[in-house]
Amino acid sequence: MPLFTRRSTMKIHVVLLFTLVLLVFQGCANSFGTKGVEQHVAESVIEVLQKSQRVLWIGAHPDDENSSGGLIARAKDLSGTLFMATLTRGENSDIVWNGLCRGSQIGQARAVLFAQSAAIFRADGYDIGPFVNGPRSLQELDRQCPPGAPFQPWPPTARSDDVIKKWEKDWGKGDPVAYVVALLRRRRPNTVIAMDDYCGVSGHPEHIAVARLLLRAIPLAASPGAYPETGKPWRVEHVIFSAHVIQPVVASNYSKCEGSPPREPIEEVPTLETSRTHGMTYFRVACLVAKTYQNTMLQQGATESQIQAECARAERDAIDAYQRGVRSYPIVEPYRIRSFN
Repeated sequence: MPLFTRRSTMKIHVVLLFTLVLLVFQGCANSFGTKGVEQHVAESVIEVLQKSQRVLWIGAHPDDENSSGGLIARAKDLSGTLFMATLTRGENSDIVWNGLCRGSQIGQARAVLFAQSAAIFRADGYDIGPFVNGPRSLQELDRQCPPGAPFQPWPPTARSDDVIKKWEKDWGKGDPVAYVVALLRRRRPNTVIAMDDYCGVSGHPEHIAVARLLLRAIPLAASPGAYPETGKPWRVEHVIFSAHVIQPVVASNYSKCEGSPPREPIEEVPTLETSRTHGMTYFRVACLVAKTYQNTMLQQGATESQIQAECARAERDAIDAYQRGVRSYPIVEPYRIRSFN
């Protein structure tokens, strides 16, 4: 989830979650806007997942799934079939490691991490899109390797429209919405989990761009006359948007929310229940995913058993905090439901 300059530390220690114990004991309070739904939503997040035979999580970069780690693990339990998709490989990572260059090398390394994440979540399949992270093309990034292109984020003025226009050039096959339509028709999810089209958790324009493409793609995927070459029509019933907002990041000059604050009601979903699929709490599953990214990207050198032990400790601390009344992220994860019935 590449963010912007001056945010590398925040990205790893906040966006990649762990610092879980730090978040817990700081009692990080999240300010969430409320959003009014287009139509009344009577079902809870858990009820929506229970009714779903297939769930798709979609994001912009490998590691974006950390924003909803507990719910993704729960979705596997409740629906039985889980797919994951990232529209880029995260080629323009603000963090580089092991002498790799931004561009194809970092993209390949992050694709491997995304595959490992999907395996931990026990996803039934995953997809990596054809778009390139950041304002430069893959060729522009690769031409500077070695020694490697310096990190160049989207400028502070960039919006999701700029991202979508750039992705159209990356793809070379027209409007990127067609790719998302094809993905929905192939994976056929009843429910999609995503960052929202307002702040996208961190204000990253690529997060918001994915949400906007998804919302455009859903009615098109259900229409027989739209992009018939991408497969048979499919109707998505619900999108579960993360309502988590990393306030220090969004408050910076390097990230922007777009449009009006959401008004849909927020539901807080706990993460400390035990997953029957994974044999541990949803919290610990999310921790294992986040720590796997951290261990590689920060070159921490931890063994698998050390990662397991660290997440077990974080889980115990989270349970203790919950028993003392702490109800902050990631002990609970906030979501909004948008229905397309």
